[in-house]
Amino acid sequence: MDAEDQIAPPQDPMELESLYRGLETGTLSPPEQQRLAVSTRALLMAEVRETHIGPLPHADLLNRYDDATRQIIVQMAVDEQRHTHQMQAKSLDGAIRKDRRGQVFGLLIALTGLLVAGFVATFSPTAAAVIGSIDLLGMVALFVAPRVLEGLGRSSKTNDES
Repeated sequence: MDAEDQIAPPQDPMELESLYRGLETGTLSPPEQQRLAVSTRALLMAEVRETHIGPLPHADLLNRYDDATRQIIVQMAVDEQRHTHQMQAKSLDGAIRKDRRGQVFGLLIALTGLLVAGFVATFSPTAAAVIGSIDLLGMVALFVAPRVLEGLGRSSKTNDES
């Protein structure tokens, strides 16, 4: 154990400040210089951390396993990724089918409304015009409003994030 290890670094911030002032003015004694050196060494120590995020362990850790275990771990990651991709594809297909079904039913409702308006037109042209207008405005609102609201939702999220 050398002499520098036995020197206790200053604990009081005021004492440390006093030592730095003495260093600046050149009035530190050799024992004070050693105390300052010890405290500076403690301040200059750094910590190195590595983090790894992912389905596989870090390569160094993975290489510590035997070949069979490594193969099992890698296969588990491959299977998990395949499953995730399949679930995302199913979700997307479901959303597309739902949108398509909504469009078909919307078309059927719109055509029914127009047929009713055409039938009513023989008895009352004013009523037919009202029914036809409500039908068309309803369909426009039904298909356009969600897109507009979706666009507003995106713009508010963008404003919140910035």
